[in-house]
Amino acid sequence: MNAQSKTATKASKSSESTEVTEVNVLIIGAGPSGLSTCIKLKEQGVANIVILDAASRIGGTWALNDYPGLFCDVPSEMYSLGFAPNPNWTRTYAPQAEIQKYLEGVAHQFNIVKHIQLNTRVKDAHWNSKLGRWVITTDKGLVYHAKFFVPATGFIGEAKMPEFPGQEKFKGTKFHSGMWNHEHDLTGERVAVIGSGASAIQFLPAIQPKVKHLISFQRTPSWVLPKPDFALPKVVNQVFRRVPLLQKVVRESALLSLEPSLPIFMRENLLRAATHPMGLLNIRLNIKDKAMREKLTPDHTLGCKRPMFSNNWYKALAQPNVNVLFQGLSHITETGVVADDGTEYPVDTIIFGTGYAVAEPAIYRIIKGATGRSLSDTWQGNPRAYMGMAIHGFPNMFMMLGPNSQNTVGSVMWTAEQQSIYISKAIKMLLDKKVNVVDVKKSVQDNFNADIDQRLERMPVRADICKSYYLDASGRNHIIWPEYGFVIKHKLSHLRTAEYDLSY
Repeated sequence: MNAQSKTATKASKSSESTEVTEVNVLIIGAGPSGLSTCIKLKEQGVANIVILDAASRIGGTWALNDYPGLFCDVPSEMYSLGFAPNPNWTRTYAPQAEIQKYLEGVAHQFNIVKHIQLNTRVKDAHWNSKLGRWVITTDKGLVYHAKFFVPATGFIGEAKMPEFPGQEKFKGTKFHSGMWNHEHDLTGERVAVIGSGASAIQFLPAIQPKVKHLISFQRTPSWVLPKPDFALPKVVNQVFRRVPLLQKVVRESALLSLEPSLPIFMRENLLRAATHPMGLLNIRLNIKDKAMREKLTPDHTLGCKRPMFSNNWYKALAQPNVNVLFQGLSHITETGVVADDGTEYPVDTIIFGTGYAVAEPAIYRIIKGATGRSLSDTWQGNPRAYMGMAIHGFPNMFMMLGPNSQNTVGSVMWTAEQQSIYISKAIKMLLDKKVNVVDVKKSVQDNFNADIDQRLERMPVRADICKSYYLDASGRNHIIWPEYGFVIKHKLSHLRTAEYDLSY
């Protein structure tokens, strides 16, 4: 048990004598959100903080995901915490290993490693109104009573393994890209890749040169734009180390320069005019076959689905050892895969690039609020929150990167940082004022979402345009907060206690 967990007591009013650890704040997740929140809480003078993470290393999604070709699709300077710049990026778009190393370095730099317990999975988290505490139980039998609870697991859940008829009969190797089998050598193999989303466009080009033959199932092609990715000269790193202020100026300038693009995202005709020519040019430059170009051209507006960036996706698809099938996977046999048209393709390995649990991460079923209902039962597939953090009926809880928390042009790192500032200030004030229970007012949450909905109606992320993980069960965009970054930053810099019900 770490240094912050030594305040142990015996649980009172319990049928069994259970050792309980009392903490001020318990955070789930040692990724950008959890680390940033812990750092900001310590800056506010809040002590007794614990971070629990199921992974074996620090980094959140960047610790769990390590498939070949994994890079960030946001420029490196923007994909960092403003208070912890990294002068050591080797490329304009950082690879997974560097991001994981960066986040691990941040934890050491700000001396919060002692707050983190890895290899620890939360089994249950529920609000106990009698105690006025969150009761969190882990798979190791540890029990925590937390005055404040911060789920910082992000909006991308666990890898979602699909179920195709005959899948269990396949005698070859199969795995999800989010759980990459590094022990399996793909050299000289016949490989089927199911899916053409953000993961597939990275790992398919990475494995294409080594496999004998590759089958790519692409039922719905996506827009893929080129990106200015190149190795950073060492002189840039040297300058940033000597003049850290310059690096901060570069980062803030990059973020600010994207602000004027918000109106484009709010007008479908402008978005098509601004982005589709780039997407079409990217296809034309890399795909010589006219029929294939037409099949690779999406029929939806760019931005309805997650925009994707790659300089080698189309090049890989055009290689002679790649066969692109513009149809779905019907079923799987003992020795191969069968397309919707009935054609069977013998393969040695199947890689599922079928995405992650976004609409219903497992954590939603674990967290139970004041009524005893879980987030899943409360939301019923239609997640709602106030500023992506506070959820009515879940007292003393602030969710990181919750519903409608992502702005259109920033990065997850930026959002996590702004939310951590708000949360740390709120918890510090509530502790100082000895507030026992805080719960966002339902009217405040409803009004916030009503305003968001009005803005979302103008965006091309709609069920009538395309099917997207941005959309919840009702067809509403539950990911985007469609306001300017400086407006969001202002709102997350000011806590208004009148928006919450407080109990002293």
